[in-house]
Amino acid sequence: MRRIFLATLLSLTAVHGIAQPLDQHRILNHLDNYGNLDLRNKPYSELPSGLVVKGNLNIAKTTIKKLPAGVEILGSLEASNSELKSLGKGMSIKGYANLLGSKITRWPSKIKLGGYLNLTDTPLTSLPPRLRVKGDLSVIRTPLTALPEGLTVDGNLYIGGSALTEFPDTMTVKGNIYLGGNRITKWPSNLTLGGAVAP
Repeated sequence: MRRIFLATLLSLTAVHGIAQPLDQHRILNHLDNYGNLDLRNKPYSELPSGLVVKGNLNIAKTTIKKLPAGVEILGSLEASNSELKSLGKGMSIKGYANLLGSKITRWPSKIKLGGYLNLTDTPLTSLPPRLRVKGDLSVIRTPLTALPEGLTVDGNLYIGGSALTEFPDTMTVKGNIYLGGNRITKWPSNLTLGGAVAP
């Protein structure tokens, strides 16, 4: 009877997977020839510190809650619909960061990001002062109430469905601002806008 129970337990574990840390040996099983690390839907709970990914890192639909300090991604970060809550200090992402539907509440300062930043449908409440996004920035359907002073967005800014009603005094958006139905009661006294404002 005990043997049958253990066999059943082991088979269930194999099918459903128990979340576990990802070590350097297991990483090799998920790397492709371009250096992309694809962990989408995989049963890993954490990544090793100091990890360098030569391509893209995909942790979409995983239970990974934190990216450790010093992680370097030479491609982009795909973390949509994951349990990701925080990013470690000194992280570097050469491409974009897609965190749609993740659990992130704040974007830390001093994170190097080379592309767009998608924070749609997250519990985001905070962005750092003088944030620079080298692409589009989306805070659609977030509880965010304020954009940071000195914000610079090299692409478009999307705010529809967020809690934003005021803009900071100084803001630069090189593309368009898409309000998505939000009513803005306070506009920047120093606004640099490369495109148009769409209601």
